[in-house]
Amino acid sequence: MSLQIFIAGTDTNAGKTYISAGLLSAFNHLGYKTLGIKPVASGCKSIDGALLNEDTLTLQQHSSITLPHHILTPFAFEPPIAPHIAAELSNHHLSVAQLNETCRPALEYKSDVSIIEGCGGWYVPLNQTETMADFVIANQFKVILVVGIRLGCINHTLLTYRAMMQDGIDVSGWIANCIDPDMEMKTENIISLQHRLPIPCLGIVDYGTPPENVIDTHLLIKY
Repeated sequence: MSLQIFIAGTDTNAGKTYISAGLLSAFNHLGYKTLGIKPVASGCKSIDGALLNEDTLTLQQHSSITLPHHILTPFAFEPPIAPHIAAELSNHHLSVAQLNETCRPALEYKSDVSIIEGCGGWYVPLNQTETMADFVIANQFKVILVVGIRLGCINHTLLTYRAMMQDGIDVSGWIANCIDPDMEMKTENIISLQHRLPIPCLGIVDYGTPPENVIDTHLLIKY
């Protein structure tokens, strides 16, 4: 099996890394060789002369295959700001072509399951004309939409899904990630999304619950 899944979020802090790590762990438990990739990251910290990203380190920890940080995240920026702005401040120019080239070693590595984590929401810019969505389209990744369950999530989710459909994306399903432990009517919001999204809900991750315990990986493999 060779499965490449892009993890998109409804917004920043929807929990993409948390869910990505859970997916990697779940596939590890099934005996698959796994690799977590985050092509672009901002908000990195300088450690021993190298810019390291906390999300990438988490993906490394939960992958069964060990690759260097710079292979998993070829574009790492220190300021915790939009990646295309961080790139400009660092005299870099992000593009789909550059991502395809720099991510090739990781994407072509012999893994059974590769989890590719996006940054921010669906249309995070790479430059003046391209977005991360264009990177997904160019590589024809399957996509899982991580929905951060909080006030406003229904609108954010439906807008994101509509954009994905307009882009011709193969959306395997969505995951409800309950990031607000004090949210009122949480269950009702999730039910509303289940009624409105014509794709399977692959799991409902309650606050503090390990994602690997509830995500339906068998449905992903079947899909």
